Amino acid sequence: MKNNFNVRSLIVGAIVFAFSIALIGACKRESYTQTTNDDVNITGYLDKFPAKFSLMKQIVEQSGTAGFLGAYGKYTLFTPTNDAVTAWLKTRGKNSVSDLTVEEAKDIVKIHLLADTVATNKFTDGKLAQITLYGQYLQTGIRNEGGESNYIVNKLAKITQSNVRVGNGIIHVIDHVLIPVTLTSAAMIEASGRYKYFTQALKETGFYDSLNVAQAAVKDTTRRFQTVILESDSALVAAGYANYAAFKARYSKTGDPKSHADSLWLYMAYHVSTGPSYTPDIITSPAIYTLAPKEIITTKFAGQKILLNEDEYNGVVEPGVEINRTYSDVTTANGVLHEAKKPFTIKVRLQIPVYFDVCDQPELRANPKWRGTAAATIPLIANGASVLSGLIFNNPSKTTTPENYDYVIVPGSTRKYNANDMLNLSMGTNTARAQWIELKTPMLVKGKYKVWICYASNSSACAYQVGVDVGRAGEQVLPNIVDFRQSLGSSGVTSSTAALASADPLMLTNGFKRYMATTAESVVVNGTTVKGGLQINTTGWDLNVGRLAGTVDIGTTDRHWIRLTVISTGLGSNSFTWLDMIHFIPVDADQNYPRFSTQGYQFPKP
Repeated sequence: MKNNFNVRSLIVGAIVFAFSIALIGACKRESYTQTTNDDVNITGYLDKFPAKFSLMKQIVEQSGTAGFLGAYGKYTLFTPTNDAVTAWLKTRGKNSVSDLTVEEAKDIVKIHLLADTVATNKFTDGKLAQITLYGQYLQTGIRNEGGESNYIVNKLAKITQSNVRVGNGIIHVIDHVLIPVTLTSAAMIEASGRYKYFTQALKETGFYDSLNVAQAAVKDTTRRFQTVILESDSALVAAGYANYAAFKARYSKTGDPKSHADSLWLYMAYHVSTGPSYTPDIITSPAIYTLAPKEIITTKFAGQKILLNEDEYNGVVEPGVEINRTYSDVTTANGVLHEAKKPFTIKVRLQIPVYFDVCDQPELRANPKWRGTAAATIPLIANGASVLSGLIFNNPSKTTTPENYDYVIVPGSTRKYNANDMLNLSMGTNTARAQWIELKTPMLVKGKYKVWICYASNSSACAYQVGVDVGRAGEQVLPNIVDFRQSLGSSGVTSSTAALASADPLMLTNGFKRYMATTAESVVVNGTTVKGGLQINTTGWDLNVGRLAGTVDIGTTDRHWIRLTVISTGLGSNSFTWLDMIHFIPVDADQNYPRFSTQGYQFPKP
């Protein structure tokens, strides 16, 4: 069975597409979008409409920022109206803008200001890519009120007038003042009163201190923002922990919760990750990288639910834990908070073989031509960039002309492939061809694997050096050259061998294996006996080759990148490379079985 992990990528793609449509179609047409004269800058525009913006202009002047907001530059200002400022001042117990200190006025200007021009067509369902001058991200989304959809900022302020072009940027008018968040993640968790267990555990493990530091004081820029997934007291009580002492007793085994070897420290580390990840970031990311060493949280979007650690291994679905969206996407001074509906721990994942059908990759599945009725050509490169996120070609000459791959459904009669498909790759050192290809693997549990490249031999193909995570953390180059011109005869076995099974040990010794099932092999599927598709003693069976590239040590459970790089000494005449599967098999597991059929069935060892 193929490893179908991350098929949810299809769902994610649909979500992103649907949200894009929503932004375009659901929002009311911006008939009030205005374009002003280029010599009117932000402060000049506020001056032109005192009935709406005189109080915001006073805040700008009080802050001392009028000079640069009136000068040349590229800014985006979310400006509240006079009504919005008046209502905000009232909540602060102030009668006028003059009652604000200079620092208070500066903070208000900075939380409303981006150092770039960001029109609404760049808004996403989640945080904006640009950070405010205050140092916090703004969240944008869509809210429907009375049949009319509007952009909402920070779940509070409605944009009533958008994309006002001025000489030094863009203005969006909002109906509420945006409030800078001053509490750190640690302080906000404690202040809520909802997370007493979690607060105590943060303090005892030392994470409270690291989550209670202002951004400016954090030297490691990757830690200036952190994401925390919380568990409420009620969820922990429901899980059987009547009090914090019971919770601590369950996880703290060393007596020192600050020790990185202590299970309570690891538990809390598994709930913290670097960077500000809002729910849209979680949905579109394959995994959350936690502070627990080499441990990740997998994510899945099902219906309207965001599920953590709901994975399918070896055909069995392991239930996950749902994010409580009511108490999630909470911005703090140094990060963002989410809540899980149930407790979750570091997931113990056992190594299993991964039989990667390269044509069944989620990113390829998302292409409308995937598994068409005939051989289909899908562009890989357009304008010098890869089209598919999970498959990358390197071809420096293809800057304007698309590079294609042929997705073959039924190859020639002597060429049999798992699931009747392959990647037909134009590879070579010639600048007309791609020189390397990278594919994003299914999820691999950390551990050591033997890597088998499964292909159809072709005298015109290339030879390759195989690497994992090349140019990334944990890069590994495998020792064996994979020459796609070699057949199984290269392993010391010829196509005239009568007893094919007896040849297996010799092939394995020489770093080869037969991965396709023959007509002599069968398997029962739903009560029906299915035979393999290859004929013994024909020119067919020895052309489908499994070649050992070497052993890789996967350090982090995750999807990884595998690269095939053409080597100059291994070039055929036209460089057609026919790639079928890549097997990642734990070093202590059977390397020879299962085998596969043209229908995609697995044939276990007899």
